[in-house]
Amino acid sequence: MVVLVGSFGDFEGYSAKEVKAMSSKEQVAMMVEWFEHQFEDPQNETPRDNEEGRYIYLWGGPFDASDQIQEEFSDAVDFDTMMLAVDQVQDDGTVEWAPQTGGDFYEHPEDDRVASGEIVDGDGEWPPIIADRAPVPPEPEARADVIRRLDELEAIVQPLLDTFEAEAQAPPMMGHNNPPEELELVQAVPREEWLRIKAAIDEIRQQTTFEQPDIDSVERSNSRLLAAATALAGWIRKRITAAVDAGVAIGVAYGIANPEAAKAALISAAQAVQTWITSMPWPF
Repeated sequence: MVVLVGSFGDFEGYSAKEVKAMSSKEQVAMMVEWFEHQFEDPQNETPRDNEEGRYIYLWGGPFDASDQIQEEFSDAVDFDTMMLAVDQVQDDGTVEWAPQTGGDFYEHPEDDRVASGEIVDGDGEWPPIIADRAPVPPEPEARADVIRRLDELEAIVQPLLDTFEAEAQAPPMMGHNNPPEELELVQAVPREEWLRIKAAIDEIRQQTTFEQPDIDSVERSNSRLLAAATALAGWIRKRITAAVDAGVAIGVAYGIANPEAAKAALISAAQAVQTWITSMPWPF
């Protein structure tokens, strides 16, 4: 049985043999074409909850370009070439994708309207303006998750700050013994920004001690975490592209694993904070 990849619409796709016979440039073009037939920028059609500042993925998603391209093509295309395709589709800065209508990843809500939850715009038509969301946990549970995520993030940030302090106190021309991953993180996000991130962690943690936290303060601090995560994501993509262009093993050459861990910790903390805000029962 011949396994086909890159199918969309009426096109059945390519065999692994056909893909491997392509040049790297042709493979990238083929993967980008497949991705663009399957996914789109959420700002095109996806409803947005303006109060929370996020898209509501009614029809599936959000999808990650790297995950989807690797899942579809890893049996036929090498990793470096797949990352070139990922970089191309994310060139405009979009990192979360919605499914194209009629594509393989599009979820059809008309098939399960009852299970989909409340229609809040009141006209009885589908799709609703605001769809149901993942169940929001009780506020104490959401608050506890924020504290846990902040602890995980601080475990990454604090050693960096300690290194900065030691370096600042070192005699002139003494040099440094920074581990490679610390240098990577400083290149990705400046030292001053790590200090602001630590301040944001401290402010959010303090607010978790109050019965009724200052929501504006929490949201401002959370924006700092998200901004740092965005900066890290962009830096990582550029370093991956540079490594591919140089034909270098990415993880070894650029210490990607640690910046990825920092990005993941920032995103996890920010998501936990947003869930906590949503879970709050009192008016604000």
